[in-house]
Amino acid sequence: MALRSGETLRNRYQIESVLGQGGMGAVYRAKDLNLRVPVAVKENLFTTEEYARQFHNEATILAGLRHANLPRVIDHFVLPGEGQYLVMDFIEGTDLRERIERDGPVRVEDGLPWFLQVCDALAYLHSRRPYPILHRDIKPGNIKIQPDGRAILVDFGLAKVVDESGTTTTGAKAMTPGFSPPEQYGTGRTDPRTDIYALGATMYACLTAEIPEDSLERAMGRDELTPLRRRRPDITPALARAIEKALSVRPEERYQSMAEFAAALGSASEAGGPTMVREFPYLDQTLRAPVNSGLADLPTRLPWEPETDRSRWMKIGAGAIGLLLLVGVVLGLPRLSSGLAGLEGTGSPEVEPSPTGSQPTVSPTAQPPPAGATAALILITATPPGGELTPSSALTLTPLPTPVGGGVGQIAFASDRSGTPQIYLINVDGTGLKKLTSMPDGACQPSWSPDGKSLAFISPCLESREDYPGAGLWVLELENLEPKQLLSAPGGDYDPAWSPGGDRIAFASRREGRPQIYVMSLDGDQVLHVHDFFAPEVQPSWSPADNLLLFVSYRNQVAQLWSMSDAGENALRFARGDLDDSHPAWSSDGQQIVFQRELGSIPRLFATRFADQGIPDFQVCQQAPYSAHPMAGPDFSPDGRWLVFEYWPDGINHNISIMTASCTIITNLTTEAALDFDPAWRP
Repeated sequence: MALRSGETLRNRYQIESVLGQGGMGAVYRAKDLNLRVPVAVKENLFTTEEYARQFHNEATILAGLRHANLPRVIDHFVLPGEGQYLVMDFIEGTDLRERIERDGPVRVEDGLPWFLQVCDALAYLHSRRPYPILHRDIKPGNIKIQPDGRAILVDFGLAKVVDESGTTTTGAKAMTPGFSPPEQYGTGRTDPRTDIYALGATMYACLTAEIPEDSLERAMGRDELTPLRRRRPDITPALARAIEKALSVRPEERYQSMAEFAAALGSASEAGGPTMVREFPYLDQTLRAPVNSGLADLPTRLPWEPETDRSRWMKIGAGAIGLLLLVGVVLGLPRLSSGLAGLEGTGSPEVEPSPTGSQPTVSPTAQPPPAGATAALILITATPPGGELTPSSALTLTPLPTPVGGGVGQIAFASDRSGTPQIYLINVDGTGLKKLTSMPDGACQPSWSPDGKSLAFISPCLESREDYPGAGLWVLELENLEPKQLLSAPGGDYDPAWSPGGDRIAFASRREGRPQIYVMSLDGDQVLHVHDFFAPEVQPSWSPADNLLLFVSYRNQVAQLWSMSDAGENALRFARGDLDDSHPAWSSDGQQIVFQRELGSIPRLFATRFADQGIPDFQVCQQAPYSAHPMAGPDFSPDGRWLVFEYWPDGINHNISIMTASCTIITNLTTEAALDFDPAWRP
């Protein structure tokens, strides 16, 4: 359980606020009541033997260190039944990850002094006797910049002490994709060159705001490092060469000591501008020694597994997508000029764009009734400019082999009509409303299993919002309506998306602080952090092929749509512009994407073709009055001909509505004076 503000540990450390939340606990700002100074208190709530050993290791390492660019440990203690606590100097300032999220790429003149300070701190660690200390978790989030401009290297949870044979290890065995070198995966041995790689990756990420390609993928020949100057042309060739050499896959091709790396950075700074004069005592003391000085050497070639069929097809698929993108650029513009009519699929009537101010032709035969129709369906149809939405005369339709939109003709949604939000089910003709959940703390964000027999959802949910700290994932089987909670972690799991294969759920989680995308097996035994980036990333949406995800990444304080593989690879920007795009949804054939875009703080629905990578896109309802109405949270019908969405044309009453993909027919399924949101069309 998280510590509360005002709570006091050991009658000395009074908690003031939470600085960060992770999967193993939190870091708090506190006040040392004895010394009357601010301190940082790091907790470890997972008291298994491995986590306890890792936490104690961090305390032991830090307690013996004294360097201007490293934190100082004040205290370490265990509270039985609660956890372990590490008390350190409170470090003012923000970490480099936060700076990148806020300001974008770091300026070279700002970053080089920070990186040279970190070089000196690492040279100090690597020169400890009798055994060197490796940090093994250098990344932007672990470098804090104080107000006076001093860089502090923090978080020694993965640190390792190496004896003469290179076999004695303390600290957790882990890695950070994009920042860890190949030898840190599996059973590879690490040495100071491991930290050189990670610092080079950190510099690359800070200067470009892009994480370098994963080292293991590069080592296996599946990917290549994008040249730094391709992403940041203003960087000098000398600086780019220094960083790229540090990022060599083979350890023997990197710099062999931190002093050598720092010397190359210093030379690059002199070539690019005025010489920086700094005192780096441990870099000056560190002489280039043979790589074997107290460390086991790495093999020249690492025993990588051969390329699998899956990886080979992933590369073929990526090439196919690139070819489709090229064809889409050439052919897409004239094809899309007719608006969203093409989204309705084969056999649907096309609606030609109207001149400004004119109305499209509305035909009651958008879904022609077969002969002998008997069932009635009340529809809301398009009205002249300035007119109100009113029920049309009843259209007599014959029940089709499948209902409107395909599937079983039902939509799940969340509503606060009973007080706290709960999940409801309604037929596509507005009948048969049924309450599915009665969670004490509310429920929302329903996501259907591919067979339509189960729903994933989140709870607690006290209101409709974009972020749900503290929420957990649940599954509800419609056969018995008994909710079961899936494995969760502190921080909050939300935005569930059931994979088309039915065996995985993608979701956003705050378990490591900022929201990131994870994929979990249905039994909860396997949880994969698929994409680690500086920016918050949420709202995953599976492709029908079960191998791609669209998601929302908040980069430069703008919500952007991105795509990636289900393993977090090949992340690409989807759509362009500086407007907030969110809530992506795929058509059942994987060809169309509909999403929400903020225009003047009012959400509208936009659509595009996936093969065109979001360029161009167009508004779903272009005719008045609908073009000005707020529409949010879209989802395709199983047949791809209809959309369900949240709709509040009066600016107050949020309803669940459906419409044809060409916006010729709009139907309000709910009209209750309540907040209805998060619609999901049942397969």
